[in-house]
Order: sequence, then structure tokens, then C-alpha cells
Amino acid sequence: MSSANIVEQAKRTAAFAAVDKHVDSSVRVLGIGSGSTVVYAAERLLELKNEGKLHPELLCVPTSFQSKQLIVDAGLRAVDLDDLPVLDADSGSFASINVTIDGADEVDSELNAIKGGGGAHLREKLVANASRKLVLIADSRKDSETLGSKWDKGIPVEVSPLAWRTIKRQLERLVPQSRAQCNTLASSAAFSFANPKAELRQAVRKAGPVVTDNGNFILDVAVGSIYDPLSVEQLIKMIPGVIEVGIFSGMAKEAWFGNEDGSIVCRVPKSESQ
Repeated sequence: MSSANIVEQAKRTAAFAAVDKHVDSSVRVLGIGSGSTVVYAAERLLELKNEGKLHPELLCVPTSFQSKQLIVDAGLRAVDLDDLPVLDADSGSFASINVTIDGADEVDSELNAIKGGGGAHLREKLVANASRKLVLIADSRKDSETLGSKWDKGIPVEVSPLAWRTIKRQLERLVPQSRAQCNTLASSAAFSFANPKAELRQAVRKAGPVVTDNGNFILDVAVGSIYDPLSVEQLIKMIPGVIEVGIFSGMAKEAWFGNEDGSIVCRVPKSESQ
């Protein structure tokens, strides 16, 4: 088996295991993430549907055009986040998402993650935030101790096209001791690069930049190793014109990694396992 096929099999193994643990007939609303590993989660959902093991009125909330197509192709019902039905007429409460299963570009020891390699991190974060539980799935190459140690393509930052050059300059003026609180400097470094570099993501097989499902541009911001993901996320988010940051701090409760030998590793945040 080629190395590429081994990686794909690792993704599939992790996706199947996560779906089998978290999705059954009691799940009423399911968040479906984006990316190559989520394709295998959709494959398993189709199998469970055909076996009659899913809720007969299951609603699936997509995080991108890609994941909506996966939902539709599996014969499941896709619904936008704002279109979730009211379950309790007295309180006016809407259906919360029982669990969201999503991929990741890198996951650290505390399950902080870098996401957005596929450009869908705004909708992914919206859906994750509305979920009772976020479960990440990936192959073992994405498993790391510190963010930025394996993923070297930078933090995906969705920005307004109206001022992307201005935002780029502001991002590149950040220093490791920068903090979002009142433009203060901290004694410890939040990231390793003294001089961050932001690049406008270019499209493939299309002239010009990548345009997200929301009509925005993406800047990939290289900061090196990320020692304080929450501070970096907040710092970048404070820049006017930044729509969303591809750092998911403290959101995931569980991560599944498929290994090349066929085994699976399921992790929770390191601080919770001790």
C-alpha cells in the first residue's frame, strides 16, 4: 500500500471510530465539519442510515459547501444553523447541536487546534460554538504537543477584502509579547517568530485569491510555534477587518487520530487526563 493510501486509511479509521462512539439514534442534531477526513465520517453516516441506526428526523448542520454536499449525497437533511427548529415553545429555545465532528490541521496536547486549511473556519467555529461537544478527527500527522510544530502553513485568518493589505501590515507588526488587553506587552512570548509573515492565499485553477464561502479573503499568518493559543487567537481577532481566526482554543473535548498501523488514539485535553 502506498504512503498516500496508508494516510487515507488512517483518516477513515479515525472517522469511523468517532462516528460510532458519538452518533446513534438518540442524536437529533449533528454538526458536520469540513475537510478530507470528514468525507469518511459522511461515509460512515450513510452506512448507519442504511442500517436504520440514526434518528429518523436527524438534522445535519454543515460548515461549508463541501459538507452540505456530503450531507445531501448521503440522503440526510441539511439545515442551516439559524434554521434549527424550536424544540421548547414555552422557553423559545432552539435545538442545540448534540455533537459536531470535524477535522483539523493540527491539534496540540490540550486539544487546541489550527483549522482553516480548507478555508471554512468561520462556519466551523460558529457550528462548534453552538454544539454541546466538538470532536476532532485526523490522522496521526496532525497530532502534536505545540501548535505550529507540524503545521507550517500559518494560521488561516479570514479577512474583509476591503482592507486586506492594511490587515496584513497590522498582522506583520505583531510581536511575541503582544496581548489583546489594552495593547499591552507580556513578559512571556505567545509565539516564536519575532517577525510574523502574512500571505494572501491564492486560488488553484483560478486566477487571483481564494474567496471563502462567505465572500472573504484568507491571510495565512506564520508565527512559528504557538505557546499561548488563546492569547494569539484574541490578539488577531482584535484587529479591525478580521472576520475569524483559525485557532480553536479550548473548544474540542475529544480528538481521534488514526495511525499508519491501523490503530486509533483517542485523546482528551492533557490537563483533564491527569
